[in-house]
Amino acid sequence: MNKKSFLTKIINYFGNNYKNIRYFYIPALYTIVCVVGIFIAFYPTILSRFALMQTDPGDTRLNNYFLEHSFQLLINKDYVGGLWSPTFFYPYENVLAFSDNLFGSAPIYWLFRLFLSADFAFQIWMIAVCILCFCSFALLMRRYQVSHLLSALGAFLFAFSMPRINQIGHQQLLPQFFTPLAFLIGWEFFLQPTRKKITLFLLLIYLQVLAGIYLGWFLLFSLPIFFAIAYKLAQASVRSNLLSYCRADYKAIITITLVWAATMFLTLFPYLEAKSALGRRSYSEIDTMLPRISSWFTVDSGSLWAPLLSWVPKGLPMEWEHRMFAGVIVFFLIGVSLYILFKSQNILTVERALLTKVCFFVFITLFFLSLRLPFGISLWRIIYEVVPGASVIRAVTRIWSVAYFYLLVAGILCFDSLLQSTVIIKRRLFKLVIVSIFCLIGISEQFIFNLPQYEKAPFLKETTEISSLMKQGCNVAYLSSKLEKPISVAGIINQLTAMWAGIEVNVPVVNGYSSAPPPNYGEMGKSLKISQVLDWLSFFNKNISGNLCVISPKSLEKTDNFLTPFTLKQNTILSSNFISYKIKLPIEQIFQQEMKVFEYPKNMVINLQAKLPIIVKNTSSFLWSSKGEKPTNFSYRWTGIDSEGKLINIEGNRTQLPYDVASGESVAINAVITAPTTPGKYTLILTMVQETVAWFSDKQSSYPKIDVTVISDISDS
Repeated sequence: MNKKSFLTKIINYFGNNYKNIRYFYIPALYTIVCVVGIFIAFYPTILSRFALMQTDPGDTRLNNYFLEHSFQLLINKDYVGGLWSPTFFYPYENVLAFSDNLFGSAPIYWLFRLFLSADFAFQIWMIAVCILCFCSFALLMRRYQVSHLLSALGAFLFAFSMPRINQIGHQQLLPQFFTPLAFLIGWEFFLQPTRKKITLFLLLIYLQVLAGIYLGWFLLFSLPIFFAIAYKLAQASVRSNLLSYCRADYKAIITITLVWAATMFLTLFPYLEAKSALGRRSYSEIDTMLPRISSWFTVDSGSLWAPLLSWVPKGLPMEWEHRMFAGVIVFFLIGVSLYILFKSQNILTVERALLTKVCFFVFITLFFLSLRLPFGISLWRIIYEVVPGASVIRAVTRIWSVAYFYLLVAGILCFDSLLQSTVIIKRRLFKLVIVSIFCLIGISEQFIFNLPQYEKAPFLKETTEISSLMKQGCNVAYLSSKLEKPISVAGIINQLTAMWAGIEVNVPVVNGYSSAPPPNYGEMGKSLKISQVLDWLSFFNKNISGNLCVISPKSLEKTDNFLTPFTLKQNTILSSNFISYKIKLPIEQIFQQEMKVFEYPKNMVINLQAKLPIIVKNTSSFLWSSKGEKPTNFSYRWTGIDSEGKLINIEGNRTQLPYDVASGESVAINAVITAPTTPGKYTLILTMVQETVAWFSDKQSSYPKIDVTVISDISDS
């Protein structure tokens, strides 16, 4: 038997027995494609046997923390955190609204967390939500009777394409599995509206918003565009049917929509409060992350396409946020869609034709609305000003998450219809081979070498050591850092280590990391001095009592002057790599100052000003804040007797400090002194003042006093 006849027999066997083996083939197909996707996206995790975490110890640990926070709310009745107030940036409330909350996908994490450690459960959670994205898109494609192989391909591209792999470190962009389901029900409602469908549709939208704010907002943003185009392109009978239902059941529609809107408002209200506190993002900040044409061709350096496309991202700001290229398969699907829609639309069924047109035009609309042209020209400026929530969406490049969804729906439907209509290739198996080759190319090009990862063990060990110190009588803690520079990677990691140590032992921490720090907190990632920590704790007037533990990797006695004179009770606890200073709260506020005056006047003319160069040292028990509700300023007082024999006590103007001055620190200022309005012999008292609280000269016995004669004219001297 020659090879040709043997191959023919095999092909004929599979072709004749296709129906008998499909019950094995179909689940195996989806399983294999999904497993390949999991490996492509998570091979550092899998090959290391979960010893490596993707992708970095910054946002990865932050998102893990948010999921752990919701788990502690569920299982720990003594947990000190509140729903919207995890115990970082303590005691500031509503800090969860500074970032994504991940509530919608948290139950998946809870399930794994019941049996696994927090870090292991998080790794499984990342994989699980990607699997759910795969399954939901495959379900959508099968609803439209797309072949299994193309359904698996579309599901793979939705769940594991390069743009999503590049964003694994932003885990809030992974749980998009509600989007295909919401789309499916929404489309069915459009064609055959019922009360049950609109209720389920709005529920799925709500769940997608809960699962990821970015994903939910982009879905909400796209849906009015989708339905407007669908209504415009639909047949008269479809429009008439929809309008008739709305007229007949308008009371139920209004009620359901109002309940949904009220629920959505209550859910997002903390974000509105956070926006009020933080302010909306400037358009210049958003402009850096608007998609350019080059963004759609930008890839990671480890991509198979990098040798050909490495020149594309040059000049892009924050290049890693612009990696939107999903392979040549995307351009193939665009080409197929254009060909079918404009050349061979007759091969589509009526429903497929309408759905394909709508999805493709939505993709085009989203592409142009978000596109930034040279000289900063973009339609997104209008979106930023008009659409609710758009002013807080910083990374507009993430619009790929919904734009590619619509493109995949249109492209896969068109490609499937093209294959079904092809008469040249008659045998099913030959079609299967051709599509399989195409799918293998589309899947393999998504692979990225050298995906970022880090080893979990050192961070877990450090967190355990710090949490063991927090266990020893701490009511609130702060982890100091070796580094003073703000917004450094090491500084952010330090904040997250403190947050994790705190949540492990149920101790609130002043440390914090989010998309932005709270007002008056200071620069995120920069280590605070003890006086700054105490000033932060006292800012909220909550009468915090107990022990503040300041934990540091180095001794603070010589570098932080607060420890020696003002600690009412100090206990020092040592571990292998850290020192914990225990300070009893509340600290009595002590108002003290030291001043060096280099030049001072003996005579001044009435109403005239003089500048005094002064060095002021903070010897108080608190931070001198230069801003805020109760700033500390330089001031002065005039006391004495004027020319008419009247007692004078005049309060002077303020000279603002150039920056916050911690206990033990000094600052040089040019104090402006204004002479009294009447001549006489006066004493000039130089003093600091904490506004609405106290004058330092009233709280301490010694302070600078200068005898000054005030004259009516310079000739009098």
